[in-house]
Amino acid sequence: MYRGPMPALQARDLHKRYGDGESAVDAVRGISLELAAGEFVAVVGPSGCGKSTLLQLCGGMDRPTAGTVAVDGVDLAGLDDEALTALRRDRVGFVFQFFNLLPTLTLAENIALPLLLAGVPRGAGLARAEEGARRVGLAHRLEHYPARVSGGELQRAAVARALVHRPALVIADEPTGNLDSDNGGRVLSLLLELNRETGVAVLLATHDQALAAAADRVLRLRDGAEAGRPAVGVRVGAVTET
Repeated sequence: MYRGPMPALQARDLHKRYGDGESAVDAVRGISLELAAGEFVAVVGPSGCGKSTLLQLCGGMDRPTAGTVAVDGVDLAGLDDEALTALRRDRVGFVFQFFNLLPTLTLAENIALPLLLAGVPRGAGLARAEEGARRVGLAHRLEHYPARVSGGELQRAAVARALVHRPALVIADEPTGNLDSDNGGRVLSLLLELNRETGVAVLLATHDQALAAAADRVLRLRDGAEAGRPAVGVRVGAVTET
């Protein structure tokens, strides 16, 4: 029976606990989520509700205490640390609030970094980076270092880096949180445009209502669970996050 294309992300009954005993903190409690290719999902909720932890689990940056995550059909639980690193490099793109560009590399080199780490020849990687930079309006900044460009341009470079290796899934954690409203709006428009053009699935955590309103779906969290689920017998809200 035909089941359609493979989901970009499947998360089932995810739990993440920090610590033991009475001091244990359940940062994520029983969240299930699925993203199809090309889908844009926003995760919203108050600070400390588990947004960043959920994104870290879905992107393979952390392992759940219980539950399963599959990215592009690959069950992350079956991967050792080396294989998990390779999957993140090849199939997931990341956009963070504070850009995370390397100051000693040009924007071209920063954008090309996932390709260069994967063994793509430097010339081919930089050519792909130039193509990506052109799509985000940074073709004139390729040889600049991060210290010489604006915050909005840094985030656009981070978006280009997240997509340069053509991932199945992009994880964006408060990508406009460190930008003014004008630059935040430009980054939002860029993410939406690239999402529609490339068919990459986007899972984005935000406090920005404009970002949430532009998503295909919104997942609302409170106390580590989907909003509406009561907190029962656990200590929540002690994990600091944006």
